[in-house]
Amino acid sequence: MPRPKKSTEDSAPKAKGLFDHINHVREKQDPDYFDKLSDADKKSWSNFMVCRFLSMQPELIDAVNQVQKYSGVLSPKDFYKVLIAFVPKRRAFYPYIKSKSEKHNPQLLRLLSTHFQDSERNVLEYISILTKDDVVSIIGKYGYTEKQTKELLEA
Repeated sequence: MPRPKKSTEDSAPKAKGLFDHINHVREKQDPDYFDKLSDADKKSWSNFMVCRFLSMQPELIDAVNQVQKYSGVLSPKDFYKVLIAFVPKRRAFYPYIKSKSEKHNPQLLRLLSTHFQDSERNVLEYISILTKDDVVSIIGKYGYTEKQTKELLEA
C-alpha cells in the first residue's frame, strides 16, 4: 500500500541558506528583509561569505572590496542594506572562481628555503620567477642525483 504524501503544511519551512541570501541581494532587494527572517535564517547569513560570492561579479569587485572593510563593524541587517544600495537588481549567475595555486614538493620548498635563507612562503614566489634550469642548478649544489632531482620537481 503506498504511503500517503505529506502535505506541505505539515513540514516546517526550510531555513534559508547562503545562496538564498545572495539571490535576495541580487533580485528582490527588500529593505525589510532581515525583519522577516527567522533566527535560523539569520544564522546562515555571513557578511564575509556574501561578499566573497558577490565579488565573483567583475563589475562589483571594487565596490565589494570597499564595503567589506565594514563587514565586521556593521550588523548583518545594516550590511544587507548597504549591499542592496549598490548591487544591480537583476537575476545573475557568476561561477565561483577557485584559486589555481601550484602544488610543490614540501622537501623542495625546505631545500630552497635553506638555500635562500628565507621562509617557505617567500620561496613560493621565487619558484614562480626561477626557471626550471635555475631550480635544477640549486638542487645540484646540494648533491642530489638526477633521479632525486626529478622526484623533487614532481608535485
